Amino acid sequence: MRLDFKVHGTLISNKTGLEIPEDEFVVFRPHDNAVPVMLECYRQTLVEQGAAPEQVEAVVALQARVDAWRRAHSERCKVADVEPGELRAC
Repeated sequence: MRLDFKVHGTLISNKTGLEIPEDEFVVFRPHDNAVPVMLECYRQTLVEQGAAPEQVEAVVALQARVDAWRRAHSERCKVADVEPGELRAC
């Protein structure tokens, strides 16, 4: 099952070594201007829900990676866009 037609690939869990089914992951790329805000909201929600400090720290590290990428590639950052029909589900 594909989530949409914009990207494809295979993800392998580092913990189990098993492939993660396509209906169990989503993809957001750092060039999307909404991603930094989304990650901050996610981090705040984790804190509110009492997530383990290690999980919150992992999101903070991800935020730093995204911020660094965006600084290094500012010319590629943009408002999300999609072609008509591009995200139709399979």
